[in-house]
Amino acid sequence: MNTPPDHRENRAKIVTSTAQMPVARLGPPNPMPKFSWQHLFSDATTPPNRGLSVQESLHGFVWGKDSVLPYQVFDNYERNQVSQVLPIISMGNSRLGLTIAPQFGGRLLSLRDHDRGRDLVFANPVFQPGNLGLLNAWFSGGIEWNGLVPGHTPVACAPVFAATLETDHGPILRLYEFDRVLEVAWQIDLFIPDGDDRLFVHGRIINPDRTDKLAYWWTNTAVAASPGMRVISPAEYGIEHVLPGNQLERFPFPDLSRFDGSYPDNWVDAVSVFFRAPDAPRLWLAALDQDGVGLAQTATDAMRGRKFFYFGTGPGGKHWMDFLSQTGKGDYIEIQSGIAPTQNQRFPLPGNTEIHWTECYGALVVDGAKAHAADYQDAVAATGDAVNRRFPAEELEAIDLFLRQISVRPSDQRLALGSPWGGRDERLSGRSIAAGLDFSIPDPQPSAWEDLIEEGKFSPKSLEAVPDDFVVSARWCTAISNSAKAQGDTWLSRLMLGLAALNDGRKAEAANFFEGSLALKPTWLGYRQCALVAPSQEAAERAYMQAWGLPGAPPELADEIVDFYRQSGQISALKAFLADLPAVVQGRERVILARAQVAAQSGEVEALEDFLTTEFATIREGETLLGDLWQALQRNTIRRTLGRDPTSTELTARLSQFPLPEHLNFQMHTARPASENDKTQQRKA
Repeated sequence: MNTPPDHRENRAKIVTSTAQMPVARLGPPNPMPKFSWQHLFSDATTPPNRGLSVQESLHGFVWGKDSVLPYQVFDNYERNQVSQVLPIISMGNSRLGLTIAPQFGGRLLSLRDHDRGRDLVFANPVFQPGNLGLLNAWFSGGIEWNGLVPGHTPVACAPVFAATLETDHGPILRLYEFDRVLEVAWQIDLFIPDGDDRLFVHGRIINPDRTDKLAYWWTNTAVAASPGMRVISPAEYGIEHVLPGNQLERFPFPDLSRFDGSYPDNWVDAVSVFFRAPDAPRLWLAALDQDGVGLAQTATDAMRGRKFFYFGTGPGGKHWMDFLSQTGKGDYIEIQSGIAPTQNQRFPLPGNTEIHWTECYGALVVDGAKAHAADYQDAVAATGDAVNRRFPAEELEAIDLFLRQISVRPSDQRLALGSPWGGRDERLSGRSIAAGLDFSIPDPQPSAWEDLIEEGKFSPKSLEAVPDDFVVSARWCTAISNSAKAQGDTWLSRLMLGLAALNDGRKAEAANFFEGSLALKPTWLGYRQCALVAPSQEAAERAYMQAWGLPGAPPELADEIVDFYRQSGQISALKAFLADLPAVVQGRERVILARAQVAAQSGEVEALEDFLTTEFATIREGETLLGDLWQALQRNTIRRTLGRDPTSTELTARLSQFPLPEHLNFQMHTARPASENDKTQQRKA
């Protein structure tokens, strides 16, 4: 990646620029609305947390139970990468420089310390999405502004607004966007003081409605992993995501009865550790190499959560990091900071209020022997002293006050446009979202939603075909219901109200809306929705086939149909459906996986082996399907040789001889004897 300009002057400059790098194709979003039960979350039945305080459990939630609508998932990407020039925004002075990708959620891609000649964050040399985000596609590296709903930000691979404003103390680079689930806004103001080598980040979340809401925020910073690296933060104890599963459990930290968990190298499996020091006067986080040099972060008191994440040293974790980057170049950890104590919690966002905080990032140097002291609390004390000298609390408070005052000031120039939905919300509601934020889009594209705002009804043009996106919130449903008074019911109004009802769990009401929509106009989406609420497998199959046979039915519908047949055990019908698919659909990943499962059940060893040579791009974090198919391949190979099913001993021996290949290994948890599965991770062998 191109580094930002090395401005040989004290005052930071902000310029639009470009970076050339290998880029995997990211296609348009899936045109089908995805409901919460359709997402491949392995931990959707999170067990109760263990040993957590009231504060650490307040406003908790279960992963995978929340809807992502009206957002659409991004599942149309691949592994092939081609060199491409990407637009970026560069900001920096003679001491510190950074790059931002406004088209990818405003991700900070690099943070270059010119004095030390090193990038303080993991600057991923490629753009490669993987299925780890709330909306599927997500990529590693840099700093991610992760809000406002649980999971990686819904704009991870989508554009956000970027703007600049000048101040007496230097320029501000502003990133902001409107969240469509909560219908609130977030804002990040980046500031490098004159002549400074530290980055200050001011966060602001605005609830423009009278309704109280629950929000979510974590700033996720990727740091290149190095042998012997240590992650240090004040900790009286730790809270871990216990694997398998995703419950939280309190442990001593660093828990030397197992191993020193402050060293990422000691973790075999993917790990999330929350540092807990509820009474600490100041919270901070540092990732330091063997010499005690690295990146540190601290923040104002509004930010109470600290965490580190690592994919682990196991083969699955190493494959994930290589897959998201380049072989041997993808190893990284994340140091994260949040508003709530853990990532299994939201925080209150009262009506007509704002939340503000300021973070600070910069290089930190600690005496190596002290940073790696055998007693973790000695390392905390030495690192804390260095943090206090590097980021004085009084200075942070003063800059926080300055940035809080600036945060409501309108920008001077917009550098990038985000989603049209913030502006639509303002026009529909008749009120602005937040002082200082301009959500308007010049010359908005015609759409059903523009019609609804401007005319109060749908135009004949917008009623010709299924729209490219959807609305489900109460505000939009009210507008749709009001449109029926102006023009009568339409197939589109009934379909959208049905989506909203199903999203809210009102299945019977949704079914009535979908049937009413089809009575006015048969559409592929109307039939697809009827399949989702059908009273029987037979009715669902009929609806799916009617949807597939209509003009405009997208290839993504085939993915859902093959999953329907597979999950309902209708292998003969699945075979017939697969056989009739056009070649372009046959090559879709979920279709290939369905064909592989058919081959596995039919004992077709060569066909299954061929399918498993595929370099899959969209396997979900925690999904075990590829491992299951590989095991089926080995079982069928033995069966063909012996003429019978293998014993468990024979299958284990075969899998030991032919382990899961690296390109298929996305496992986040290393299999262990049953007696060990009631513990968290074991010491690295």
